[in-house]
Amino acid sequence: MDMFQYFLSHQSENTSAFSDIFRTAKEFHRLLGQKSYLLNHYLSMFFRLIVEMDFCALEDEIYQSISDLQKKIRNDLENHDNSIPIFDCQEPATEMELCWTALADSLLEQALKEFYHEYTHSYHLSVDLVDFRQTEEKLIEYLGKCVWEKFQQQLINCFLHYSLMQLFRQGIVIEITKRFLLRDLETDQEIFRLFLNHLSIEKSS
Repeated sequence: MDMFQYFLSHQSENTSAFSDIFRTAKEFHRLLGQKSYLLNHYLSMFFRLIVEMDFCALEDEIYQSISDLQKKIRNDLENHDNSIPIFDCQEPATEMELCWTALADSLLEQALKEFYHEYTHSYHLSVDLVDFRQTEEKLIEYLGKCVWEKFQQQLINCFLHYSLMQLFRQGIVIEITKRFLLRDLETDQEIFRLFLNHLSIEKSS
């Protein structure tokens, strides 16, 4: 795999055009007849969910999440919490970043859980999610499950190339990765190198 090309490539070939969506919706209008208002209502709620994907706000959420995790690690270090791994280093900043590296998996998981709960609540405020699901169930009843799921896939391919959670996760991963590249003032080594040294010592002991 050409890793650099992967960074810049268009990841999915399964894309739908806006015109495809509207053509399918028009056909559904014909099939639904007097019940076509259900599709209009569903699409209205779906489009409102899409525009709630505010990337500027998402960036703020990423930085806030990282800041909260940083405070937690600092407090745990100061209080000698048992859940924090111990590293023998002179620089407090290096110890902090080595803790980030050692706990990266659990920190990422914690950030994702908190983000999910916060945004589920936020979306409830902009769109009635119960109404959204009930409208979807009625459309499945009138159009058939297979037909409806095919249309949903069109919507996803056109409007949701990446989910909000995927974008948030990538942002947190980037912020964690920045810490792997910070340098220890004493040794001038990158944090990930020091951590790898620690792992090899642990393994052989």
